[in-house]
Amino acid sequence: MSALPLTRVPFEPLPAAREPLRVALAGCGVVGGGVLPRLLDRPDVVLVSVLVRSPGKIRSPEPPPGLVVTDPAALLAREPDVVIDTLSDASVSLALIRAALSRGVHVVSASKQAVAADVDGLSALAAATGVTLRYSAAVGGGVPMLEAVQLAREMGPIRRIEAVLNGTVNFLLNRLATGYPFEAALAEAQAAGFAEADPSADLTGRDAAAKLFLLSRAAFGATGRLPDRVEALGPDFQSGAEPVRQLAVADCAGGQITLAPVAGDPLFADLADAGNAIRITLADGRVLSRTGLGAGRAPTAESVWADLTDLLTSRVGAGADGAEL
Repeated sequence: MSALPLTRVPFEPLPAAREPLRVALAGCGVVGGGVLPRLLDRPDVVLVSVLVRSPGKIRSPEPPPGLVVTDPAALLAREPDVVIDTLSDASVSLALIRAALSRGVHVVSASKQAVAADVDGLSALAAATGVTLRYSAAVGGGVPMLEAVQLAREMGPIRRIEAVLNGTVNFLLNRLATGYPFEAALAEAQAAGFAEADPSADLTGRDAAAKLFLLSRAAFGATGRLPDRVEALGPDFQSGAEPVRQLAVADCAGGQITLAPVAGDPLFADLADAGNAIRITLADGRVLSRTGLGAGRAPTAESVWADLTDLLTSRVGAGADGAEL
């Protein structure tokens, strides 16, 4: 097991910059609402705009009214240096990311569906315009999974990835194992902020599939692709005596998302609540693993903040090279 540290300090101070960073926040729901207070509280960051779908909706926290817009074009018209994308609509998110990168605006995205839909095209666009696209927040919530894969690749070729990538499904499986009815478990996950009002992306496996695809591309390059098999979780699921996880597995030949028993694997069997975990096996047999919360406001907002911190560290606006992550 690698002893190399790979942790995040929640909402660590941003490094000093030449001028305050102009940031536009797209989305003010579970994730965006977690990032908003820090953006407002930082003297080295100027929040210039907040994109929402329903301006009259009650939110906690509430964005300043003068910053609220309902049109992505209006968001970009405020001339941000960075767009933080926490939108739940993948099509709107993808269009916004493309528009921002095309204008030479850096992007931090938590939308795995949007990034996975065109990761190569978005990366090429970022490189062409000299800006940076970062999306570690799209994979793993508070677990630095993409960073772990990057570290593993620096150590040598990767043979295999095994991971629990969806905190919502993990929460549900834990509740179902204790005898909860499916609908009651789902309602609890939604009340806790682990599941969206529309949980279909989690339950069908689309969320985990997009995340595994992004991890596969980071691990195996152009040979990484969408999983060949994706198993859904529904009300007909029967919990047995062994712990079951929504297990994502990939190697250079492909991948799959299955509901698999994991009794003999403590890394996955002991994952509580909305936990996520990843195990990366290198070709020489060395193993790296990481665990942490994979759903909810705090862990994902922490990951967004880590990406923003990285942008400040690399001197935003001073020749970023379209790097991913």
